[in-house]
Amino acid sequence: KRYKQWYQRRVRGIRFSIVSTIPVYLQTLSFIFSPRFHTMKMMLLATVLLIFPSTVSSLGEMLRFSSTPSTSNYVILDNPDFESMETSFSICSWVRPRNNGNSDGIWFSYQVSSSDDNEITLNAVGSWNKLFNDNLASSATILKYDVWSHYCDTWDLSSTTRRVYVNGEEVANKATTSGRKLKSGGVLVLGQDQDSRGGGFSAAQAFSGDLYNLVVLDKKLSSEEVSNLYKGGRCGGLALDMMENVVLEWSDFLDAKRNGDVKVERGTCSQWELVRGLIDEDLLEHLMGHHQFDQ
Repeated sequence: KRYKQWYQRRVRGIRFSIVSTIPVYLQTLSFIFSPRFHTMKMMLLATVLLIFPSTVSSLGEMLRFSSTPSTSNYVILDNPDFESMETSFSICSWVRPRNNGNSDGIWFSYQVSSSDDNEITLNAVGSWNKLFNDNLASSATILKYDVWSHYCDTWDLSSTTRRVYVNGEEVANKATTSGRKLKSGGVLVLGQDQDSRGGGFSAAQAFSGDLYNLVVLDKKLSSEEVSNLYKGGRCGGLALDMMENVVLEWSDFLDAKRNGDVKVERGTCSQWELVRGLIDEDLLEHLMGHHQFDQ
């Protein structure tokens, strides 16, 4: 089922993206047959462009939440398919909080029922984060205002340990209840804390700032994998061997229902950063300077 959903996302991405990017594909393909460039690298480039167009086209876009706290500002995904995450997951994102006067800024909230309203709750500027309604209190998880920070939250049932990473370094961890699994069938909200399923928001806990490249996976990333994600930079992408574990990719959040003053903004990243290292730097600079994917 997981591979079927992954394949369907790729097909949707191809159907909606390939028409607008045909001229770029054709020019890129012309380089493939040029003796100037290494064949294997060009094959990898073609694979990225043709199989992952939705990822490429969304690479430079971020979600911006208003600096004025309000219960109206949020992104919602009802009943995301989290079945494959019941025994392990990782949630990783670039987060840039803004100071809106609140002592909390809940940027990620997953709620299943009234008794499981903190199944997963991630706080950008407060010293608490919750998993399975259990609090992990640490000032080390507080992110700096107006600065991009890379945040990863990982867990698996076998270790019964939750680990939090900021900028590639583990800053906090906590044991979870033995046998407790992540529940599916909930609602995922970005920008608000849920006290009821899909609602019960408080302006005092609203997130202000920017989110970028948020990804949800059904595996617990190792410390090395988290470090590599951070070292890849804000404009980097997932390693290809992680793609099969993606449950929600960044384009899923960009396409989700937005409410209130939440906007998709063009950031400073070029979509072509996704293929840095796969192709000749001269070709990369040419593509970055002369070709942008349609919005």
